[in-house]
Amino acid sequence: MKHYYKVRVPKNEYIQNIISSVDLKEDVVYSFLKRIEFNSGFKYYVVITLRGDAPKRIKLSEDGGHRTGVDFGTSTIATVSNNEVHLEELAPESAEYEKEIRHKQNLVDASMRKHNPENYNKNGTVKKGKHKWKTTRRCRRLKRQIRVLYRKQSAYIKTSHHTFINRVVQNTSEFILEPMNFKALQKKSKKTERKDEATTIKQKDGSLKMVHKYKRKKRYGHSIKNRSPGLMQADLKSKATQYGIPYYEIDIHQYRASQLHHDTGEYIKPTLSERFKTIEGCKVQRDLYSAFLICHTDDTLTAPDFIACHFNFPHFVEMQDTLILNKKKCGHTMKSCFGF
Repeated sequence: MKHYYKVRVPKNEYIQNIISSVDLKEDVVYSFLKRIEFNSGFKYYVVITLRGDAPKRIKLSEDGGHRTGVDFGTSTIATVSNNEVHLEELAPESAEYEKEIRHKQNLVDASMRKHNPENYNKNGTVKKGKHKWKTTRRCRRLKRQIRVLYRKQSAYIKTSHHTFINRVVQNTSEFILEPMNFKALQKKSKKTERKDEATTIKQKDGSLKMVHKYKRKKRYGHSIKNRSPGLMQADLKSKATQYGIPYYEIDIHQYRASQLHHDTGEYIKPTLSERFKTIEGCKVQRDLYSAFLICHTDDTLTAPDFIACHFNFPHFVEMQDTLILNKKKCGHTMKSCFGF
């Protein structure tokens, strides 16, 4: 559009070393312009793609690492190997971005209603048909700030995921995980059902009435939007491929790790509120125990290796108790998902 801008190389030493070591005429496969919006306006970037494999910046463990079992949740991730366990909340600060976005969206809505009263019905809904909308300078500035917040939230989620993945990859020789279809969890339920338990309701005349309330149709749409567990699952597979780490997925139709008790061999489906189980007389966190079973999957990927489970279970309980104790000391607790 006949605009000319001076291109400068970022001050990042890592990027400068790469650019100085390649021949831009020979090694650049293609390039494109990227426009990113900030509160002060737009900034333009030149993104170049170089020939060859991506550089490997993670130093892998000298002993080759250990097999790692991964259990994904809608808001958390649990990993278990023979030498370490992790239980983390996905993108913990994403909710702060969501809170600020919601606040600014309310301000935009109030501004639009104030300056366009003819476009709304008395009950607050928008009238049908095509309308002309008046927007103030403040309203346009708020909309830009909302777009910038969405961009920042997305960048934060990706950075948070990559930081955790890089930490896990260092000590891993192979990944085993339970594949999850987060798109299906995001949708609302189509069935309209009532609860089995009756609820007491107080009526206007003071009398009590027993009613079977309808079950909620809501699922995990908001949580998945703010945490992006599906993106992390894809990034983990991509990172494992880059570093040549084997990546396996168990057969969820034959092996349900979240329901299995290895001491009895039974499948017992827990309720969503049950975050702890009692296995071999020990109290174990549900997500960590599921990752432990996934880690000890046999070669067929359809069942656990019960002998290895019995042998390594005491060591897993010790690591789990140490992790929970440290998290409580640091204040990294999440009652609804962790159970503590």
